[in-house]
Formats: sequence, C-alpha cells, structure tokens
Amino acid sequence: MQRRVYLLAGLLCFTTVVPASAEDGFASLFDGKTLDGWVQHGGVAKYTIEGDVIVGTSVPNTSNSFLCTKKHYADFVLEVDFKVDPKLNSGIQIRSHVYNEPREVVTRASNGVSKTRKVPAGRVHGYQVEIDPSDRAWSGGIYDEGRRGWLNNLEGEKNKRAREAFKQNEWNHYKIQAIGDSIKTWINGVPAADLKDDMTASGFIALQVHGIGKDESKIGKQIRWKNIKLQEVKHTENAKQYVEYTGKSGPGKGKKVVLIAGDEEYRSEEVLPQLGKILSQQHGFDCRVVFPIDPKTGRIDPNNGGNIPGLEALADADLMIISTRFRALPDEQMQYIDNYLKRGGAVIGMRTATHAFNFPKGSKWKHYSNGYNGDKKEWQGGFGRLVLGEKWISHHGNHKSQSTRGIVVDGQDKHPILRGVGDIWGPTDVYGVRLPLPGDSQPLVLGQVVNRSGKPGTGDPLYGMRDTDSEPDAGKNSPMMPVVWTKSYQTPGGKLGHAVNTTMGSSTDFLNEGVRRVLVNSVYSLTGLTDDIPASGTSVEFVGEFKPTAFEFRRGDYWPKRDMRIEEYEVN
Repeated sequence: MQRRVYLLAGLLCFTTVVPASAEDGFASLFDGKTLDGWVQHGGVAKYTIEGDVIVGTSVPNTSNSFLCTKKHYADFVLEVDFKVDPKLNSGIQIRSHVYNEPREVVTRASNGVSKTRKVPAGRVHGYQVEIDPSDRAWSGGIYDEGRRGWLNNLEGEKNKRAREAFKQNEWNHYKIQAIGDSIKTWINGVPAADLKDDMTASGFIALQVHGIGKDESKIGKQIRWKNIKLQEVKHTENAKQYVEYTGKSGPGKGKKVVLIAGDEEYRSEEVLPQLGKILSQQHGFDCRVVFPIDPKTGRIDPNNGGNIPGLEALADADLMIISTRFRALPDEQMQYIDNYLKRGGAVIGMRTATHAFNFPKGSKWKHYSNGYNGDKKEWQGGFGRLVLGEKWISHHGNHKSQSTRGIVVDGQDKHPILRGVGDIWGPTDVYGVRLPLPGDSQPLVLGQVVNRSGKPGTGDPLYGMRDTDSEPDAGKNSPMMPVVWTKSYQTPGGKLGHAVNTTMGSSTDFLNEGVRRVLVNSVYSLTGLTDDIPASGTSVEFVGEFKPTAFEFRRGDYWPKRDMRIEEYEVN
C-alpha cells in the first residue's frame, strides 16, 4: 500500500499534521452577516441569514438547490453545525463542481467498471455528506450527487452508532475530513463514513436544500447551518501535481497533448494551462499540463528546477509542447522525454525552450544542456539546437523595452501554420539566433524589433509597450531574426520527428490572437490535422478568464507566499 505523508494539526486520525494557516488553522466560511463568497446554483430554494445562521427554505417545483462557496478546496477539515426539519432532506457538498455547458464525465465503480455519464449544464455534482432525518438515518453517509449515487451509506450493524448519533430536531455537529483519496465523516463525534475514492481532488463546498416536488407538506421547511469553518490541509505525496483537460468535440478528439511548464521568468505556468484549455475545450484534444512542483509543499514553484511530475503521459502522447528554462530533472522524468524524442514525437518549443535544460557536470543528461560541447557530436548545442534548431544566443531586442512584430517570410503566407493568423505582436523582445538555422529549418515569421512609444506605468504587465507601437529599431532589423520556424530532428538511434519553434510565448504574448493562432495551427499541423485548419485559422478564444502577469524573475519568498496550486487551473 502506498505510504502518504500528511501535514496538518489536530485531526482525529493517526497522521502527523500542521495547520495550513495561522492560529488554529481554521477559517470561517460565513462572516455571520452576508453571503459574500457564496453563489447559488441549481434550484431556487431560498437562502437567508438569521443572526449567525444560514437558513435554507424549501420551495415547490424546483430541483435541488445549492449555496456554493466561490472558492474551491482540495484537502481540508470542515466543521459545521446543522439543524434540519424532520421532513426535509439535505446535505453538504464537498469537492463539487458545476459547468456552464453539458459535459461527459468518466466514472469508475468499485468493481473497476468505467462508465461515461452526461452532466447537464448547471447541474451541481460531486461528493455529498448526507443529512438524513428519516428513519433510515444515514446522516454522515457519502452520496455522489449527479454522478454515481451512494458510495458509503450507513446501513448495517457496524454503522449503528453513527445512525443513532443523529439528534432529531436539535443541532448536530459534522466533522468532514478530505485528504487525498480519503474522505471521513463524524456526526456528533461518532465516526460515520470512511471512503477511499480518487475521482475528484478538489471543488467547492455547498449547502443543499433538497427539491420537494409538489409535496405541499414540505413547502417552507427549513435547514439551518452555523459555525461553518474549514482548515485547509497540505500534504505532499498525494497532492494533485498536474492538471488534465478532457477534450470535447473537435478534430483533435482522441489525440493527446502534454504541455510542459517550467521557467522562472515568462510565466509558462500561466500560458500553458490556457493553451491546454483552448486545445481541449475548442478543438477536442486531451491535454495534460505539467508544472514545476516543490515536492515538500506540493505547490507550483517556477524556481524549482528539479521536479516536473506527470511526464509519464508522454509515453502515448501525440505532441509535446515545452516551455522550460534551464531545468535539471531527475533521471526518471528525463527518461520519459528521451523516450519520446527517440520515437520521433512531435514537438512545439516556446520562448525559453531553446535553453530548456542545464545539467551539472557528470550527469547522464549533460548532452541536453544548453550549449553542450562534449563528446556526443550530434548533440552539440544541446536539446535546443538538435531538436528545435537553436540554443540560447542572446537578447536581440532590448529586454522589457522593445517588443516583437511578426513579419511573415516572403513566400510563406500560404503555409498552413499561418492560415488566418493576421497580426502577430508580443511584448517579449526578439531573441538572437545564428543564421542560417540548421538542417531543413524553415523560417515562417521574422521578428521586427519595435521601439516602445510610451512609458512604463506602475503595475503594467506590458512595461509600456503596446501592439500599436510602430517604430522599428533602426539598427536591429537587418537582418531580422526568425521567431517562428519549422524543423525536422532525429536523436541518435531514434526516429525522424518534426518540430515547430517560436521564440515568442510569454503569457503576455498570448494576449495576441495571432500568437495564439500560430500555436494552435501548429498543433493541428504536427498531429496530422493540417487539412482541418480552416481558411480563417483555428478558434483561439480564451476559455474563462485570462489575466497574465508581467514576465520577470521572482525570488525570495514570492512563490511560497503565492502558494499556487494545481486546482487554480482546473476547468470549472
């Protein structure tokens, strides 16, 4: 059985733990005055406030109603007091979700059988800790709302104490502990459910008022909640370490893309999840986005250069998109990348991927390092030179003050990767490369170095540069450097593969529609879908909110304080 290490304090279980926040680690989810931080989904039951109590009141002819936290939680201990009318069923959702559009979800039963289920738009679904005042008395049991039904009911002799612990017409106390794949409940201090299930790692908390149909005897019945407090838990080994986006309909259905984030400067941890969402939600590709993870805390830490879990997905991937900088990954993780390249897997490199790796002397992966100049002749220059066409050379434009205007190479305007692209611009400066690029490298877009016309303002992620800037630098555009090109590659003993590289690709570059379309068109081209690229180009609308931050190095305690988690990038 796999060992787990938990970090939290004060749980009624045999784990070593510390609080996730200050003092006792618990934070109130209800301020006692307003429903700020909550939103209602599903039915239209009434939610009101009476003193320090949230009151849910049933209404006829509506579906189940849910008052949901806006924030999502992964691993936590939740405590709450409730009092329910004997005629009214209710429950508390944990790790739950609701979608704006219908979705298909794959569920797996305890016997290992998987099923695909359709979740309608607006349907709250996820784990529910039951509140059951009926004679059945399954309060504290775990039901999978909107998906699989009962997962851990309280029938049988072993659950007799839990069934008897519920107090009719009185206040009851729940403790709900969700850590990794373990969900446990207590009712008035008595252990109730004990479930192992890994279907959903995070989601919102919600207070349910069950639908009553047309039953007039149940109209106006109430459920009350108070003292709602939650302690977030940080545990390392089973914390979610990557995000996966299941492809919807589209030409990419059935194809798998692995997107590798891992740079300290250009916010690959922001841009690649958005690219993965676009590819999956608008084009049908199954996408896994992997991140640099601090193994001690489970948080995303771009400054951690030695750990990117989840790369095993490359074993059957159709495309690898890489945006790393000077990484030195452990052997097991590098082996997945090496195996992928040996089978000639398609590659898209973004921005710092030309200098993706930097291993110390003596490492078996030293030849991947930027500027490698060792005994392995084919690897001269490292991964960037061999696979993508160039290693790190220089900033050709002035960093943070000169932007990049994409100029299509003469004769390449009909290339499928440029189909429907239009204007290309980004605030990152042009990188220097050596001309001509090696082998069969084919430049598609050149980078015109453009002067900034305005002045940088405080907090401006574009450093004062704008896509309306039009003055070319007088001395840096003859010749212009390629910023997008294609290339084939072959590692020693491996099969022939194909790559597209762009030295653009910061999260702020991604605000430009042309940059986004070059990347999505490239995905189509490298996965055998060139004929499916529309004449107007592929769809590149943002999925959800996308507000990139400025590219820059962030040192010291910035990332520990930022406490970035995988759950931030899930599709809600």
